[in-house]
Amino acid sequence: MLTDDDWQPLRAAVPSFAERWRAFVEQPWYESDPSYTVSELARHLVDEAAAGRTGELPAFFGALDDLLAGASDELYDLATIGLLEDIVHEADRQGVKLTPFDRAAKGSHARKAWTAVVKFIRSG
Repeated sequence: MLTDDDWQPLRAAVPSFAERWRAFVEQPWYESDPSYTVSELARHLVDEAAAGRTGELPAFFGALDDLLAGASDELYDLATIGLLEDIVHEADRQGVKLTPFDRAAKGSHARKAWTAVVKFIRSG
């Protein structure tokens, strides 16, 4: 079973998320279950993009590329079906364009995963 430690490299790649993450884990209902907690990072990334702060996206996608390169099936699904889909859905909810994410999605694994997620959501 995965824990929040499994996706820590993605959180580390987004220093602006640190305070929000600290506040999140201090909530009395917090559980280290990444199937729920990755959404918090997705919301943060979209909030940052909505505010025009996209400087951390390349580091995020670099960390994602590294993570996906050696990921178990469970971790791969968490990062793609969980986190990346949440980013797209949150961006849609907020009316934020995916352009900065598209530009930042580098690395063979991250680019492939991002493109597949966006294509899947947009074709449905």
